[in-house]
Amino acid sequence: MVLLDSSALLAPFETGVDFVNGITGLTQGRVLFLVPFETLVELRRLSTDGPKVSSMARLALSVARGFRIMLPTGMGCDDALVYLAKTYKAAVATGDRTLSRRLRTLGIPVFYPSGGRRIVGKGWFEKG
Repeated sequence: MVLLDSSALLAPFETGVDFVNGITGLTQGRVLFLVPFETLVELRRLSTDGPKVSSMARLALSVARGFRIMLPTGMGCDDALVYLAKTYKAAVATGDRTLSRRLRTLGIPVFYPSGGRRIVGKGWFEKG
């Protein structure tokens, strides 16, 4: 199970990094992607920013709607990702370095971009 942060959903449009295909390859296709409700809220907020950001956020929202959306936690986006990852023993896909460090400090597996368009999993391991 991998929770998608807004930065992971924006990445294909901002930097060309495709988290979904990268993670699917690393896991040999054995992965369930979930989008926290708070990620959608953040993308909706970004969709009202300047023209370039809003365009990418709308594209990311359309991609996000193709995955299962989780129920709201009532928390901010980063706190919700931490809470949900701990609760469901899930990994998080993010391009946010600060969030990535926070997750790793808590022992939560993280998928992040490294060296161009490559995705790396840290703390992630296959279960049975």
